Amino acid sequence: MISGLFSLPLSPLAPPPAAVSRGGVSRAAPARAGDTGPSQSFVAGPENVLVRTLARAVTGERMEFNPLVLCGPTGVGKTSLVHALAAQRRDALSLENVVTTTGDDFARGLGHAIDSDAVADFRARYHQCDLLVIDEVHRLAEKTAAQQFLVIALDALMLRGAFVIVTLPRPPQATTSLSPALASRLAGGLIVPLQPPGLEARHELVRQFAQHVDLQLSNDLAAQLAGATSPAPTRMLTAPRLRHAVLQLAATGDLHPRSANRSTRPSLVGETSESKAVIRQVLVVVGKHFDVTLTELKGKSRRQHIADARGLAMFLARRLTACSYASIGRCFGKRDHSTVLHACRKTERMLTGDDALRRLLDELTGLVTASEAL
Repeated sequence: MISGLFSLPLSPLAPPPAAVSRGGVSRAAPARAGDTGPSQSFVAGPENVLVRTLARAVTGERMEFNPLVLCGPTGVGKTSLVHALAAQRRDALSLENVVTTTGDDFARGLGHAIDSDAVADFRARYHQCDLLVIDEVHRLAEKTAAQQFLVIALDALMLRGAFVIVTLPRPPQATTSLSPALASRLAGGLIVPLQPPGLEARHELVRQFAQHVDLQLSNDLAAQLAGATSPAPTRMLTAPRLRHAVLQLAATGDLHPRSANRSTRPSLVGETSESKAVIRQVLVVVGKHFDVTLTELKGKSRRQHIADARGLAMFLARRLTACSYASIGRCFGKRDHSTVLHACRKTERMLTGDDALRRLLDELTGLVTASEAL
């Protein structure tokens, strides 16, 4: 509890890709220290007051609502929150059979199961789990077979009392890409619309982000970053954009309020061509350092040194821009947002106790920001 705010620890849910089948199905792995990314908690103010109730409710053995549908625009923290809530339930009830996937991976997994004559195994995974998490279920648009399969799976899970959590940009019945049957199943549970953080929550997020990078901010500058005096619409000031503003200050070392306002305001407006230019520069700087071509960074090669360079570049792109995981993935050969999320979390874990890697990241960050300033 933080003075009128509710803070939910962002415990990791998904295991490393090595434990994930081609169908995007996984068994939950134990939480590991340092695996929560730049922000250590989901901060909910009065605008997201239901989050406090959800955090308590999901730990109960008997659910009064099922499924749980989290909806809201990009940047409000749907993915982080759905994983945090699922991890709360998994840990509280000692659940072992947890399935976590995305709409895209679910459809790909079903297609692969059909092609390899493994539909029975795929069905068993989804019908027999104790907890099912599907991020971005709207990605099943125009995938009739996948939606029909999911409807049947939801019916089987509800009958068994297994809990289901999904995310969507809009409420199910307002998502025209979903079949009436699937929209009806999802609408039968609890629909929780998430809002961008209010002023009080934004102040706390700025404090957390600054603390994470050991950045000392004056009260005036912290208030400015939180949007207390900003002319930008407050709905634009989501957690990723606030994080980017703080990290931009940490990278430049310029804490003068006036110059800070000039440097951070474009980042608070949205994912612009400026952000894409930063990602391009990240690719150039990282590629040059690791002697890897841009084609290799964006390609499908899994050779260790290329994969390491690619993961580091994704982490830097996330650190230096306000782009979502999905937007960064598109810049890296149209990869899924979960791939970028894993790369960022893996790099964050590696930073713990690895001074050499931290110095390298600082050096690469300096090269990118210096290039952007020219």
